[in-house]
Amino acid sequence: MNRLKLWALPVFILVAGVSLIGCGTVGDRRTESVEKMPTAIEVGGAPSVAKVGTAVGDIAPDFQLARQDGAPVSPKDLRGQPAVLVFWTAWCPSCKEEAPHINELSAKYEAQGVRVVGINIQDSPARLAGGVKDFGIKYAVASDADATVARRYKVVGTPTVVFLDQQGVVQYFGNELPKDYAARLDALLAKA
Repeated sequence: MNRLKLWALPVFILVAGVSLIGCGTVGDRRTESVEKMPTAIEVGGAPSVAKVGTAVGDIAPDFQLARQDGAPVSPKDLRGQPAVLVFWTAWCPSCKEEAPHINELSAKYEAQGVRVVGINIQDSPARLAGGVKDFGIKYAVASDADATVARRYKVVGTPTVVFLDQQGVVQYFGNELPKDYAARLDALLAKA
C-alpha cells in the first residue's frame, strides 16, 4: 500500500503540471539575444553548421504552413530578412493582451523588411478567424492545426515569441515580446 502512495503522488503532480501548461508564462524560456551569433563556426579550418533547435544561436526548426490567405510560409521563405514568429491561441487572454504590441511592432518594422507571422495553435478555422478579429491582429497568421510546429518549437505557454535573424538563427525565445524589441530588431536590420 505504501508503494502505491509513493507512486501515486509523483503521477498526480505530473498530471496536474501538464494540465496547467497553456496560456500564460508557464515554462517561461525567456532568453537573451546573442550579438553577432554566427550560423557557421570554424572548427579545424572547416565551417560546421549550428544545430537545429530553439535556443538562442540555434537554426530555427523547419516547417511548412499555410497562411490564412493560402500563401505558404516556412523559415526558409523568411530567410534573408529578420522574422518574428508569434505562437498563440484564440482562448488565451495573455495572447489578446500581447496582440496590440505585436501589431505595433508589425506596423513599424514590416515596412523595413522584418517579417511577422502569427502561428495559431490547434484552433478550428472559425475560432482562428474569431481570434484574429477579436484580438485585432493585423499581421499574417498561419494555422498549426495539429500543433506539430508548436511541438517542434517546444512551445510550453502562449504567447511564445521567437526572433530570427536573416539566416534563420534564433535570437530571442520567450513568452512575451521583450521590452527592448525595437533595439533588437534595429540591430538585426543593421546586419543586413
